[in-house]
Amino acid sequence: MILQAENISKTFKKSGSNSFHLNIDHLEIKEGSFTAILGPNGSGKSTFLKIILDLLFADSGNISLMGNNHEDKQARAKVSYLPENYSFPEYFTVKQMLHAFADLKESTPGQIDRKINELANAFNVNYLNKRIKNLSKGMRQTSALMHTFLADDQFYILDEPFNGLDAVQKKAIMDYIFRLQQERNISILITTHILSDIDKTCDTLYLINDGRIINSASKKEIQKQFGSVEDYYLNHFETKDPAIS
Repeated sequence: MILQAENISKTFKKSGSNSFHLNIDHLEIKEGSFTAILGPNGSGKSTFLKIILDLLFADSGNISLMGNNHEDKQARAKVSYLPENYSFPEYFTVKQMLHAFADLKESTPGQIDRKINELANAFNVNYLNKRIKNLSKGMRQTSALMHTFLADDQFYILDEPFNGLDAVQKKAIMDYIFRLQQERNISILITTHILSDIDKTCDTLYLINDGRIINSASKKEIQKQFGSVEDYYLNHFETKDPAIS
């Protein structure tokens, strides 16, 4: 099992009487799977990802990551994470940025250059020598994805990875991910608001609302019962006018 989370609780106290409670009873990700966590803004998706990665501390509960306690450094050794909000040095070129961050992993310069060229070819990138400050939103997002896949890890956690990407670029990145799944049996955990992407990618979906997992299903179950991920999602979240019912 790549990930197993049990009884995760986290409370954020806000001013006044308002507070946010994250309560994840159970979530698991099997080796080689492509899993999505879907939910409205503010439902707890990014918070939960950060707890998995030990960037936030849960008040209670247990998480097993790559066969180890998620708090152990070894548990995260083969995990890559793309946050929804990231920042790179504006005056670095894309290639300089990738080299700088690759030093955090155990790689030689030759290995890094080969992997950068592989990713550039796969992602249709011809701006390795362009400065970050001069990139469009889609170019920045693609560069961030290159950074995420620079290391040959086994588990990739992607928070809104397709923001700003056009259809052609998105397909190129998805094709690369599918190839990695076939070649290295990698596992993916993704959050996204682009529901059409999930129809094409994910094996298992979890719905989260107000900090709780409210439903989970396989893509086959969803397609059989609802026809599409979008209809499945809207069935649980679309506000119905009580005057019509």
